[in-house]
Amino acid sequence: MTTIYIDTNIFMNESFFRSAQALAFLKACSIVQVSVVIPEIVIDEVLGNYPKKLRTKAKEFQRVQRELGRLIDIDMQDVSVTDEVSDYEDWLYQLIDEKGVVIAPYPKISVKELVDRSYCGEKPFKESGEGHKDFLVWETVKEHIDSDSTTPPNFFVTNNVKDFGGKDEADKDILFEKLAEQIEDVKRRPVLFTSLRAVFDKVLAPHLQDISLDEIPDLNSDDIQMMTERYLLEDLPQRTAFGFEGVPFGNDVNISGVGASDISEVTLKKVDDEVVIFVSGSVEIEVDGFMEKHSYYSDVDPDGGSNVYVVDSDWNNHVMAVSSSVETAFELSIVYSVAEEKVTGYQIALPDEIESDWYQ
Repeated sequence: MTTIYIDTNIFMNESFFRSAQALAFLKACSIVQVSVVIPEIVIDEVLGNYPKKLRTKAKEFQRVQRELGRLIDIDMQDVSVTDEVSDYEDWLYQLIDEKGVVIAPYPKISVKELVDRSYCGEKPFKESGEGHKDFLVWETVKEHIDSDSTTPPNFFVTNNVKDFGGKDEADKDILFEKLAEQIEDVKRRPVLFTSLRAVFDKVLAPHLQDISLDEIPDLNSDDIQMMTERYLLEDLPQRTAFGFEGVPFGNDVNISGVGASDISEVTLKKVDDEVVIFVSGSVEIEVDGFMEKHSYYSDVDPDGGSNVYVVDSDWNNHVMAVSSSVETAFELSIVYSVAEEKVTGYQIALPDEIESDWYQ
């Protein structure tokens, strides 16, 4: 049976697997009989990080309530982190049980071997020796494959490509050769994907039923256009990134405005009682950030039609605040409940976004 292994960063990026896209992914895996395997260390990392994330967001929620309470009369709400963490753990294990997700146990490796391997500086370890959790994830995947628990093909979904892989000549994400070679049977070596959307498109979608808009009550092409525009306007402003292709500055930028969008393709796949609508296209965005003064004056020609605009030429002694507009690609996934006749969730990816190595 085809097997998909999921890393911690993918889990957390999907709202700790509460997102509509993550749940649709699990439904699709059940329909096409694809096994989902989560290393036990991933479960432990998720359960360790969930309270931290929840506490941070709860503090933000309380702050916003206090500020709003100065302007209007509102009933303040408390978030019981302890109760919510307990509820999430119960929900997670129930989801795992209901969807038949496999939890792969920790690898059979001694602490001494773990320490020795960290000093070798070989991937997935960093040169500094960091990366023991990544190492345990990989060893778990490798042991599970070597145990003959799967039949090819196998897939590994992680956005930590710097420690697990690189790019081939076709700019496709691939495992580092030294990691791949640790699995003797070439056919069993996992193919690398960096998002649930990517593995859904390439692995699951070809085996799912196509459906047309004509088959969905109360939904037409105009609705798709309006939803796309609304979700882009709701989601993109103030989104932060390391940078964007076509923008000559980076290392901490944010989207300050959203302009016109153009849809190039719409595809629909039936997943049980839901429809996953994939919308691809381009959108104009305004990006704010900072640029070193010497880089601006040496690289940007103010009289040559440059697309970089100075917001504050003296932000500090070294940098200036700048802005730029660019047309960038977007990929929108909409999960639509046919029975309830409503959208249950959506997610937007920007393929031209340049991400920093935020997750350790």
